[in-house]
Amino acid sequence: MAKDRETVCLYYIALGECKKGREASHEHYCQKCDKYYPRAKERHLNQKKKRLQEIRKNERYD
Repeated sequence: MAKDRETVCLYYIALGECKKGREASHEHYCQKCDKYYPRAKERHLNQKKKRLQEIRKNERYD
């Protein structure tokens, strides 16, 4: 149910392929690699907070 909020590395091609010649596994290795550079600056929203706010908003109108 959890959604990964990891940003893909700029050098990541596919599972097991990295432009820097390393073993690429996005979930584990790339995030810890000293050559890791995110592809894009993403703003990760807190999904739990968002859903709770929607529920509370609907409860007020009922």
